[in-house]
Amino acid sequence: MLKKAVIVAAGLSSRLYPLTLEEPKCLLEVNRQPILKRTISILKKNNINEIFVVIGYQKDRIIDSIGPDIQYIVNPFYQHCNNMGSLWFGKNFVGREPFIYLHGDVLFHPEIISQAIKHFSTSENDMELMTDFGETDEEAMKVRVTEDKFLLESNKEISSFQSAGEWTGIACIRSSRTLFEYIEKVMFNDGLNFYDTYAFTNMVKDGYKIQCISTLDYPWIEVDFLSDYEKAKEMFESE
Repeated sequence: MLKKAVIVAAGLSSRLYPLTLEEPKCLLEVNRQPILKRTISILKKNNINEIFVVIGYQKDRIIDSIGPDIQYIVNPFYQHCNNMGSLWFGKNFVGREPFIYLHGDVLFHPEIISQAIKHFSTSENDMELMTDFGETDEEAMKVRVTEDKFLLESNKEISSFQSAGEWTGIACIRSSRTLFEYIEKVMFNDGLNFYDTYAFTNMVKDGYKIQCISTLDYPWIEVDFLSDYEKAKEMFESE
């Protein structure tokens, strides 16, 4: 049963300058609510109450805004690593328990989390990635999958012809200890500046089962650019 969540929200978000020069991306408001606070609310409504947020850039502003009801993990190296490095900082807090993993800059319909938890509770997969199947653009974290929707690889370089869709930045993880072991291998052998999906792909190559689960066309968006932020406000303005 999923009880824990790790949200990574440590990055500089330089592609959203000047909006994020002083305000971290996860605190940008959509429908008068910070992105991170909205995500935490959805998790708690799904009985996930042990929530760990990995912070770095403007960490004090995040703590002041979100408050003491969750636990914070500081990544002091946030300027030198990608989201995979931030995820690693959740290792000791998660232990060997399953957890839900989220990027801090993703807005999504609450039903995506409900569906993720429901499917995960009836499967034995090592991991499950909530995936928007369909067309993708160059910036998308694309997935290549088998006929049964098991992951073969995930990265931005997959061609649109081979891509089955885009990972949303939301995952349910059963093999927690194994994932952190693979992350450590990447950081020791390859470097710090890799996306989390690099470790996922390495796990798949060694036989671990990571299945891509459909978002069922519920709306979601990752906020990377100003155009994304404007679109996000339109998508969720009626909440």
